[in-house]
This record gives sequence, C-alpha cells and structure tokens, in this order.
Amino acid sequence: MRSPDYVILLPEIESLERTHDGLSLRFVVPESLAYFEGHFPDCQLLPGVVQIGWAIELARQHLQLDRTFDSLAGVKFMRVIQPGDNVALHLAIDADSRELSFKYQCDGQACSSGRVRFANP
Repeated sequence: MRSPDYVILLPEIESLERTHDGLSLRFVVPESLAYFEGHFPDCQLLPGVVQIGWAIELARQHLQLDRTFDSLAGVKFMRVIQPGDNVALHLAIDADSRELSFKYQCDGQACSSGRVRFANP
C-alpha cells in the first residue's frame, strides 16, 4: 500500500517501440497522480504543462536528447486526458535534434500535439 505522500512523476510505460524518427509509447494514466490535485475536483484532467513535460523528459530518457529548451510551437489541446485513460504518445525528433514533435491519443482520438524547439548547443 502506498503512503499518502507518495507522488508519481512519470507514468509507468507499458510499451515502448522505437520508430524511424522517434518513439511510440503506451501507458495508463495513474489515478493517484499528484498532478490531478486541483485540476479539477468535478472533472480531473492532466494539465497541459505536464503533458509537455512528459514528452520532453521521455525524449531525454529514451532518445538521449540533451538540448536546452527554447520554445513551443503549434501546441493544441483537443481532448482532456483523465485518470485511468489508456494513452498512446508518439515522439518524433528531427535529424539535428532541434525539434521534438509530440502527439497524445486516447482510444484513437487526438488529445494534444505540438512541437518543442531546442536551442543550439
């Protein structure tokens, strides 16, 4: 049993597949995720900043991305991600590691997408 102060920072990845330009990951959003606190009592949702942070951190861990964040482009949130959702996350990085594209989907429906730009080394 988890202690009340237990905090999950990243989802537990159920599957990870390397693609020609990045990764495809699948996970279930933990219902006990600390990020749901305050977002919102009647309709919990995964904050957009967390989705962007997960995309960057997972790219750092699995694609050896070590560039410094610069900016965001084309970020769209189309559908909320909630506790217990089955999520597919697709990460694609360009050849010179200057831009990371992310796309979250639940049950085949787009939830969010965008591009993270990185500074020159």
